[in-house]
Amino acid sequence: MIPIEDIRKNYEKYDDTTILKIISGAKGLRKEVVVLLNDEIRKRNLNIRLIDFVTEETNFYEGEERQHLIEEIKKAVCTNCGDTNELHGYTFNTLRSYLIWYNHDQKVLIICSNCAKSFRLKSMLTTLALGWWSRPGLFATPATLISDLIEIIRKEKYSKRVIDHFIDENTGTLRRINKNNDSLITILKRFNQLKIESDE
Repeated sequence: MIPIEDIRKNYEKYDDTTILKIISGAKGLRKEVVVLLNDEIRKRNLNIRLIDFVTEETNFYEGEERQHLIEEIKKAVCTNCGDTNELHGYTFNTLRSYLIWYNHDQKVLIICSNCAKSFRLKSMLTTLALGWWSRPGLFATPATLISDLIEIIRKEKYSKRVIDHFIDENTGTLRRINKNNDSLITILKRFNQLKIESDE
């Protein structure tokens, strides 16, 4: 861990562009580093709203507040089909082999159970049909199918992992919902769409 005084000296040397890059990735900063960063924003007369941005990005949901948000997410409308069934987090793995190697696509989505069944069936059938046709695929295919079966059995455990990831990765965006006239549904839709498009 870098001593806080060394971080202070580094921040003082950085130009505004570098400081702005640090601000954009503020999510992972320690609390004492956030204080230093906010001091730099003031000293450089940068937009004061950047302090709010840093605060929102690093103000993680915990305890009752986090539990309340999880319940709100579960009650949200499914962005895939528009249904009001309870939402859960899912991971879908699909293998396709190409003689000497294979491609592993992974989708991490927060959707209703009906949509999940459709995604799961498609991914497992594709893996079952196309995953075997390479030497690495011979080993990866059964491992992937077994992993998917375990996730089906331990649905709540895996769902919690996905939803926790969603909250932690989108802390700032969720904090700014009211400011940006945004909605939880919109953020979920962006999260799901990003995951789907990244694998296409």
